Amino acid sequence: MQTHKKIVWMLVPLLALGAYTAILLQSVRTESGKDKSIIVIMKSNDIRTEFWQTVRAGAKTAAKEFQAKADIRGPLQETDVREQIGLVEQAIAEKPQVIVLAPADNDLLVSVAEKVRQAGIKLVVIDSPLDGNPGDSFIASNNLDAGRNAGRALASMTNGRPTVAILSDKSGSPTATDRETGIREVLAADPPAVVVGTRYAANQEELAYQATKQLLADHPEINGMICLNETATLGAAKAIKELNKSASVKLVGFGASIYEIKLLEEGVLHATLVQKPFNIGYLGVKAAVELIDGKKANPRDNIDSTVVTKENMYDPENQKLLFPFVER
Repeated sequence: MQTHKKIVWMLVPLLALGAYTAILLQSVRTESGKDKSIIVIMKSNDIRTEFWQTVRAGAKTAAKEFQAKADIRGPLQETDVREQIGLVEQAIAEKPQVIVLAPADNDLLVSVAEKVRQAGIKLVVIDSPLDGNPGDSFIASNNLDAGRNAGRALASMTNGRPTVAILSDKSGSPTATDRETGIREVLAADPPAVVVGTRYAANQEELAYQATKQLLADHPEINGMICLNETATLGAAKAIKELNKSASVKLVGFGASIYEIKLLEEGVLHATLVQKPFNIGYLGVKAAVELIDGKKANPRDNIDSTVVTKENMYDPENQKLLFPFVER
């Protein structure tokens, strides 16, 4: 009997030690990030889309640095809103601690974003805003200021007398709307400036090409064009090059794909607004980790863009922007 009691009393501290060890291991697991579950849903997961692959690289870098598990997904096409909604619903069912979302549509993604919050999952919105701002944190380029910079660049290239056409992706896009607002704000302050109108190319290079040819035929007085995304820029450049108007029509675009860099070198594209997609992905996951750790993430983080021209494209800092490391 005495032996039995002795064994029991010996087991008590061992059990306590085991419980303490389990708690300690749980703490280590949490700190190591094994329990930090994040799902990142981009507008596109197409490996040929340099912008989103650079966002992916930033997100993966942050996940590694902060020892979190980040599962990165997205539809093939940026315009496939229905598939993106399905990916968000699937993510909700998997119950991660945070969903990082780059909404393809500021209105159609609102209801599924609200489902994220109702499920008790934190939400970080990146790149484009959602109506009603339902996220815990919002991280994006400062598109209004980028538009102002694009307008100033074109005004300078046309000696302060621009006759401009704007080429966008679709009406109502919050990113494009902010950029166009900034452009028009700058040009409205310059009395000689004329904006002949805005055309939409539905994020298709061929439609941008056709729209540019039609604009230049209908308005031969145009001496400048501003394209609000990469596909519009590439389509417009193709038309301008084909019509031998590279000298007379100053083209300002958005993006930093290898094709746009080549157009800069050729002098067909005169300036491009380069965003910092790596920063967007990195800060999105960083904000997610802060929310998991019980910290208050920055409610809004605006990232500046840079005007890159043929003259400054070889500056060391601009080379870093044009040729970021992208993990495939």
